[in-house]
Amino acid sequence: MNIVKKYLNYKPVQYLLYGILFAIIPLLDIYFSFLTRANISLLTRVMIFAIAALGFNILLGYSGQVSLGHAAFMGMGAYISANLMMKLNFPFLLAMLVSGIIPMLIGLLLGLVALRLARLYLAIATLGLAVTIQEIFKEWDWFTGGFSGIRGIPRASILGFELIKPQHYLILVTFILVFFAIFSYNFLNSKTGRALVAMRDSEEAAQAMGVSLFKYKLIAFSVSAFYVGVAGSLYAHFIRFLEPTYWDVVLSLDLLAMVVIGGLASIGGSIFGAAFIQMVPDIIRKIPLFQGIPNINFILTGVVLIVMIIYVPEGLSRKFSSSFHKVKNKVLQGIKRKSKDGKLGG
Repeated sequence: MNIVKKYLNYKPVQYLLYGILFAIIPLLDIYFSFLTRANISLLTRVMIFAIAALGFNILLGYSGQVSLGHAAFMGMGAYISANLMMKLNFPFLLAMLVSGIIPMLIGLLLGLVALRLARLYLAIATLGLAVTIQEIFKEWDWFTGGFSGIRGIPRASILGFELIKPQHYLILVTFILVFFAIFSYNFLNSKTGRALVAMRDSEEAAQAMGVSLFKYKLIAFSVSAFYVGVAGSLYAHFIRFLEPTYWDVVLSLDLLAMVVIGGLASIGGSIFGAAFIQMVPDIIRKIPLFQGIPNINFILTGVVLIVMIIYVPEGLSRKFSSSFHKVKNKVLQGIKRKSKDGKLGG
């Protein structure tokens, strides 16, 4: 019993169990159809952006580096994956892998820039990168289709099985997220992860302890870019249409909001934040009071972000976790008290 309890308290096992439990929902929906297509689409977007937010959290939350250019990496991953499958007939999994590796290599170059710039100036530099790459997306017709975009992107397929049903794709994306969550946990609890945290807390102190800023800034940017590139690939084969205006600064700010709202330096926070940013605007748009007001979803999301920073700086994930543990402890204390009273009464 103690061994089972020990394994259930191990985070990677919890991530796997959560993934399995969540995957049951779309699996049952295949046979009972209790979710609308819009519901499945929304849940799929949450899973995809959770992967991107997880990568961004490694950069911002764990290593303290600010970037406003990650939308460009996500766009790169999307276009690379689409082109590899459409023009070179790459299998989906290989195309997805390459769509992470190429942004990762560019992330290495950005890491070199990070060595020379402080946080605010780094944010401005990455913002310039995002704007530049978006303009390249607009003009490079052969690769991106220009303003016309790329249509008819192939569906994902695994070992010859094409994922035609949206429920199948949601299950696939869920387990890819689980894989990245487990990898992130092990990565961040390794020597490398501890070095990233030391660098975030104080670069001078980290250097004094022998942490190479050169090495670990490169690692932070490259790993983060890999995650976001893979998320871009998954997005491309989910939407099956790409156009350059989507990969703008607003998307980078959305990733930033996901990490801040969900919780900095928190794996669960990345998922909470992605769910919040994807679901709340969708809910707001359906409220009759706010219908007809232009960009109301962006306005209210911004207001919520400010409120979160002021009143819940630890993020939704940690707030939910602490509240859950408080309720659980009160319930357990109540059960113990009743049990004790029952024995005394007996």
